[in-house]
Amino acid sequence: MALVKSGRVNIVITNRVLRYSYHKNASLDSLITYGELELPEGTIIDGKIGNKAVLKELVEQLVQSQKWKRKKLFFCVPDDTVVIRELSVPSALQPNEIKGYIKTQIGNSFHLPFDNPAIDFELLDGGEQQKILLFAYPNDKLEPFISLFTQAGLRPEAADFTSLSIYRYYYSKEHAKDNDVLLVNWNKDSIVITAFNQHKAIFTRYRKLDFPVEIVDEIVADRLIADQIIEINRIIDFYQYNITNGSSSISRLIIGGDFPFLQQVKTELLSRVSIAVDLVDEIDKTHDTPAKYIDVLGLALKEVT
Repeated sequence: MALVKSGRVNIVITNRVLRYSYHKNASLDSLITYGELELPEGTIIDGKIGNKAVLKELVEQLVQSQKWKRKKLFFCVPDDTVVIRELSVPSALQPNEIKGYIKTQIGNSFHLPFDNPAIDFELLDGGEQQKILLFAYPNDKLEPFISLFTQAGLRPEAADFTSLSIYRYYYSKEHAKDNDVLLVNWNKDSIVITAFNQHKAIFTRYRKLDFPVEIVDEIVADRLIADQIIEINRIIDFYQYNITNGSSSISRLIIGGDFPFLQQVKTELLSRVSIAVDLVDEIDKTHDTPAKYIDVLGLALKEVT
């Protein structure tokens, strides 16, 4: 009974679906259940809650049916407006002082494309100036989710980005074999392309897909995939020549998401790039979890720091 009480709920929200899993603890082996709910149109619009009443009712029903009242919650917000940036801060700052310092520099030493950001950071290599990776997200998108989940009976512990969760799953399975990885999270309504160097996310780009994917057949999918692969190749070149200044290049492509033609994406990429390409759900052959659930499984591995 103690294990059930210490369980954790993990929720990933996109503009179209809510995916969830419930684990006894922060490990894949402790999975108890997982699933997905289709969101009525207009529930989430461009990463914002468009219909609070509908979303709240869905979450409350889920909490009640799964007996998740007062359970810890880890959740992913839509990745459409996340900013990742490398910054330098004074090396004399303690980790608990860095967030406060960053906030004083917004609008002065660097700018963000939105006001009132929620921020987090990771420490990089030190020196005279401590290097960090800054993650910023609009608070006006984040706080309504926290409030809604709390009202529905959950206890929000931490928010994450979907691409980071998928990479966390990949990293747990591959044991750091590649230092330069491009993750393509290809969903029905969007693509998020994120570059990882030394297992740190250093660049991300969001692309919205403006078409009803339900009516896409293989011929239409061919054209769509061809167009997006052009952009993926551009980012591969941008990573090598602009981000790393020619010092390294992408050595592996990882593909995830709920796009119904991911196998086709992999086949086309293999014919157009000379690097390894893998579907994230094929990395571990010991389970049969569909690719679209890898995001919520990776979220289940997130630890609170």
